Amino acid sequence: MPATIMSRSIVIESVTEAWARTRAVLLTRPDPGRWLKYAFIAMLGVGTMSGSSFNFSLPGGPSGGESGDWTGPGEMGPEALRMMASAARWLGESLGALVALAVGLTLIWIAVVLVAAYLKSVFRFIFVEAVAAPTEPSIRRAFLRHSGRGLALLLWYIVIGMVPLILILLALIPILASAGLISSGRPLGTVLGAGGILALVGLIVFAVLLLIMFRALTEDFLVPAMYAKRSGVIEGWRSVARAWQGELANVVVFYIVKLGLGLGVGIVMAFAVILSLVLLVLPALSLALIVGLIALANVGWQASVLAFGLPALITLILGGATYGYLLQVLLLPMTVFFQAYSLSFIGKLDPALRTF
Repeated sequence: MPATIMSRSIVIESVTEAWARTRAVLLTRPDPGRWLKYAFIAMLGVGTMSGSSFNFSLPGGPSGGESGDWTGPGEMGPEALRMMASAARWLGESLGALVALAVGLTLIWIAVVLVAAYLKSVFRFIFVEAVAAPTEPSIRRAFLRHSGRGLALLLWYIVIGMVPLILILLALIPILASAGLISSGRPLGTVLGAGGILALVGLIVFAVLLLIMFRALTEDFLVPAMYAKRSGVIEGWRSVARAWQGELANVVVFYIVKLGLGLGVGIVMAFAVILSLVLLVLPALSLALIVGLIALANVGWQASVLAFGLPALITLILGGATYGYLLQVLLLPMTVFFQAYSLSFIGKLDPALRTF
């Protein structure tokens, strides 16, 4: 009973202190410039963005017999066959170059993803500093201060991300064996095969849950410890382990309270997203659809793709980034609060890790 009371006391104190810190950072003396700056840092270091790609094609149809238009399979059949044969020959002659191009594009994509992940890791520490520091940090100087820790955090995320991937790859062979048992048609083989598949699916689910747990512990404890001690990943985990000694009940209550608060924040976020979709996104998409249909009716789908495809893609990317940033501006007090909550809690577990 005393341990439970102590756990509740520490967690409640952390919630109270986190809200006081949020008010001090954003609400006591509202500064629009600071608010926008912190939202930018939070978007890069905490928020996540996802893009969508739209791939569609419209079949051509009769268009009054203009030269080069598709007017039916009978008329264009021989020419289409010659084009296909020419394309096949070109593909055979250029296969090596195409493979090299595919490998090059893949390497470029991996490099872009790694650079983006590295920037996110560095800005993760910049956001912690923005919440914990007594004064507003300079992004350039903070980036230089946390560049090494950001790289260490990125490597740690790669390591924990490889664990479920390796388990899934290792599970493919038994899954194929289980599928073979099922296809044998024997009752015992079917039972063993189905049981093996269920067990391996359970293993994959466990691996994913393990990854989610490690990511949560990293965000809530490792990152604050690395910032407080100005250390790397290994020393950060050592600091976390020392802080956890005899405090398992506190950690459990911390996450129970965070889950409850997160549900409330999720409702607010859902309302904000729905409202923004109705007021901003849907009208913009409707206008874009109308413009696209008008262009399609006047110049055809090929010219429409060439004239509007790239600008539409750029607009979609920029619009998505702007939309994510505006949401972060709106929800910034919640983002700051949850960061202050973890900073306050770990500081109460171990005074050596206190940051404000």
